[in-house]
Amino acid sequence: MERSRWIVVGTDFSEGATLALKHAVRLAGEMGASIACVHAYEDAAGTPANHDPTAELRRQIEQAISVCESWNPKVHVEPVVRRGAPWDKLVNVAAELGAELIVVGADGQRGASDAQFLGTVATRLATTSSKSVVVVPSRPGLDRSAR
Repeated sequence: MERSRWIVVGTDFSEGATLALKHAVRLAGEMGASIACVHAYEDAAGTPANHDPTAELRRQIEQAISVCESWNPKVHVEPVVRRGAPWDKLVNVAAELGAELIVVGADGQRGASDAQFLGTVATRLATTSSKSVVVVPSRPGLDRSAR
Protein backbone atom coordinates (compact mmCIF):
# COMPACT_ATOMS: atom_id res chain seq x y z
CA MET A 1 0.00 0.00 0.00
CA GLU A 2 1.38 3.37 -1.04
CA ARG A 3 1.66 6.02 1.65
CA SER A 4 -0.13 9.31 0.98
CA ARG A 5 2.23 12.20 0.35
CA TRP A 6 1.36 15.65 1.64
CA ILE A 7 2.55 19.20 1.29
CA VAL A 8 1.33 21.77 3.81
CA VAL A 9 0.87 25.32 2.54
CA GLY A 10 0.00 28.28 4.72
CA THR A 11 -2.47 30.93 3.68
CA ASP A 12 -3.49 34.27 5.08
CA PHE A 13 -5.34 35.07 1.84
CA SER A 14 -2.63 37.53 0.73
CA GLU A 15 -0.98 37.71 -2.69
CA GLY A 16 2.10 36.06 -1.20
CA ALA A 17 -0.04 33.17 0.03
CA THR A 18 -1.56 32.76 -3.42
CA LEU A 19 1.93 32.53 -4.92
CA ALA A 20 2.85 29.93 -2.27
CA LEU A 21 -0.26 27.88 -3.08
CA LYS A 22 0.50 28.05 -6.79
CA HIS A 23 4.06 26.84 -6.14
CA ALA A 24 2.78 24.05 -3.87
CA VAL A 25 0.30 22.88 -6.53
CA ARG A 26 3.15 22.65 -9.05
CA LEU A 27 5.30 20.68 -6.60
CA ALA A 28 2.39 18.42 -5.62
CA GLY A 29 1.75 17.63 -9.28
CA GLU A 30 5.39 16.63 -9.74
CA MET A 31 5.50 14.58 -6.50
CA GLY A 32 2.05 13.00 -6.69
CA ALA A 33 1.14 14.65 -3.39
CA SER A 34 -1.97 16.20 -1.89
CA ILE A 35 -2.00 19.64 -0.28
CA ALA A 36 -3.31 20.74 3.09
CA CYS A 37 -4.03 24.46 2.71
CA VAL A 38 -3.90 25.79 6.28
CA HIS A 39 -5.12 29.06 7.71
CA ALA A 40 -4.20 29.56 11.35
CA TYR A 41 -5.47 32.50 13.36
CA GLU A 42 -5.11 33.92 16.82
CA ASP A 43 -8.01 35.55 18.63
CA ALA A 44 -7.69 39.26 19.26
CA ALA A 45 -7.74 40.45 22.86
CA GLY A 46 -11.31 40.62 24.14
CA THR A 47 -12.68 38.07 21.66
CA PRO A 48 -15.57 36.18 23.29
CA ALA A 49 -14.73 32.57 24.12
CA ASN A 50 -17.64 31.28 22.03
CA HIS A 51 -16.57 33.17 18.89
CA ASP A 52 -15.73 30.61 16.19
CA PRO A 53 -14.81 31.97 12.74
CA THR A 54 -14.00 28.49 11.37
CA ALA A 55 -16.92 28.29 8.91
CA GLU A 56 -16.14 31.68 7.33
CA LEU A 57 -12.41 30.98 7.18
CA ARG A 58 -13.04 27.57 5.62
CA ARG A 59 -15.21 29.26 2.97
CA GLN A 60 -12.34 31.67 2.20
CA ILE A 61 -9.87 28.79 1.88
CA GLU A 62 -12.26 26.93 -0.43
CA GLN A 63 -12.51 30.06 -2.57
CA ALA A 64 -8.70 30.23 -2.80
CA ILE A 65 -8.63 26.52 -3.66
CA SER A 66 -11.18 26.99 -6.46
CA VAL A 67 -8.78 29.41 -8.14
CA CYS A 68 -5.90 26.90 -8.00
CA GLU A 69 -7.93 24.07 -9.53
CA SER A 70 -7.17 25.46 -12.98
CA TRP A 71 -3.41 25.21 -12.27
CA ASN A 72 -3.60 21.40 -11.91
CA PRO A 73 -7.04 19.81 -11.47
CA LYS A 74 -5.45 16.45 -10.52
CA VAL A 75 -3.97 17.81 -7.27
CA HIS A 76 -6.24 17.37 -4.24
CA VAL A 77 -6.24 20.41 -1.92
CA GLU A 78 -7.77 20.03 1.55
CA PRO A 79 -8.82 23.16 3.50
CA VAL A 80 -7.70 23.26 7.15
CA VAL A 81 -8.48 25.92 9.79
CA ARG A 82 -6.65 25.99 13.12
CA ARG A 83 -6.66 28.35 16.08
CA GLY A 84 -3.19 29.31 17.28
CA ALA A 85 0.13 30.73 16.14
CA PRO A 86 0.46 30.09 12.39
CA TRP A 87 4.04 28.75 12.54
CA ASP A 88 3.04 26.29 15.27
CA LYS A 89 -0.12 25.12 13.52
CA LEU A 90 1.62 24.62 10.17
CA VAL A 91 4.19 22.40 11.87
CA ASN A 92 1.43 20.56 13.77
CA VAL A 93 -0.55 19.82 10.60
CA ALA A 94 2.63 18.71 8.81
CA ALA A 95 3.40 16.29 11.66
CA GLU A 96 -0.17 14.95 11.74
CA LEU A 97 -0.15 14.23 8.00
CA GLY A 98 3.46 13.14 7.75
CA ALA A 99 4.01 15.95 5.26
CA GLU A 100 7.40 16.20 3.65
CA LEU A 101 7.29 19.92 3.04
CA ILE A 102 5.79 23.20 4.26
CA VAL A 103 5.35 26.00 1.72
CA VAL A 104 4.74 29.65 2.67
CA GLY A 105 5.01 33.04 1.05
CA ALA A 106 7.98 35.22 1.94
CA ASP A 107 5.57 37.72 3.44
CA GLY A 108 1.85 37.81 4.09
CA GLN A 109 -0.85 40.33 4.90
CA ARG A 110 1.39 42.38 7.17
CA GLY A 111 4.33 42.13 4.77
CA ALA A 112 7.96 41.94 5.73
CA SER A 113 9.52 44.74 7.72
CA ASP A 114 11.68 47.17 5.77
CA ALA A 115 14.80 45.57 7.23
CA GLN A 116 13.80 41.98 6.47
CA PHE A 117 13.07 39.95 3.38
CA LEU A 118 10.82 37.50 5.27
CA GLY A 119 7.69 37.98 7.29
CA THR A 120 7.22 36.59 10.80
CA VAL A 121 5.65 33.25 9.83
CA ALA A 122 8.28 32.44 7.18
CA THR A 123 11.12 33.45 9.53
CA ARG A 124 9.85 31.37 12.44
CA LEU A 125 9.20 28.33 10.24
CA ALA A 126 12.57 28.52 8.55
CA THR A 127 14.38 28.74 11.88
CA THR A 128 12.39 26.28 13.99
CA SER A 129 10.71 23.65 11.80
CA SER A 130 12.05 20.11 11.64
CA LYS A 131 10.32 19.80 8.24
CA SER A 132 11.73 21.24 5.03
CA VAL A 133 10.35 24.72 4.37
CA VAL A 134 10.02 26.37 0.98
CA VAL A 135 9.67 30.15 1.10
CA VAL A 136 8.19 31.54 -2.11
CA PRO A 137 9.37 35.05 -3.05
CA SER A 138 6.70 37.68 -3.48
CA ARG A 139 8.77 40.57 -4.80
CA PRO A 140 9.01 41.08 -8.57
CA GLY A 141 12.19 39.75 -10.09
CA LEU A 142 12.89 37.27 -7.29
CA ASP A 143 10.84 34.35 -8.61
CA ARG A 144 13.15 32.74 -11.13
CA SER A 145 10.98 29.58 -11.43
CA ALA A 146 8.37 31.43 -13.49
CA ARG A 147 10.79 31.71 -16.45
